Amino acid sequence: MEKKLKRKCIISFICMVIGIIIIILSLYLKGLSEMQTSYINGFGTSFTIVSFVLFIRNLRSMKNSKTIRDREIELTDERNIEIETKSMAVTFRIAIVLQAIASIILSIFMNNELGMHLGLLVGIQLVIYIISNVVISKKI
Repeated sequence: MEKKLKRKCIISFICMVIGIIIIILSLYLKGLSEMQTSYINGFGTSFTIVSFVLFIRNLRSMKNSKTIRDREIELTDERNIEIETKSMAVTFRIAIVLQAIASIILSIFMNNELGMHLGLLVGIQLVIYIISNVVISKKI
């Protein structure tokens, strides 16, 4: 379990560094509109904060044997795994439907190019879903 927590600490630290790089890039990139700069800066800030919180949580868990046991139960309990899997599946379905609707609305009423890009994104996500479904079904 300690290896998993160390791996999670390393990943969250790397994500924190990536978030900081994104923030710095938003400040130094030329030619961006104020809206683009604000978006990139906000994304980088939120990504950094979430990564920092996860880093601290995993780091604190590694220092306490009781917390390590609690995290092990949290990560390996079948009920928790099933809840997480089902919630991700529902989230994916809702996101795909909302993106498809937004793509149609954008294409018809607003900006055709944005609608096409969003539609392309929906298509890519569905292809990835189908491929992963086939791969996982062959493994099980």
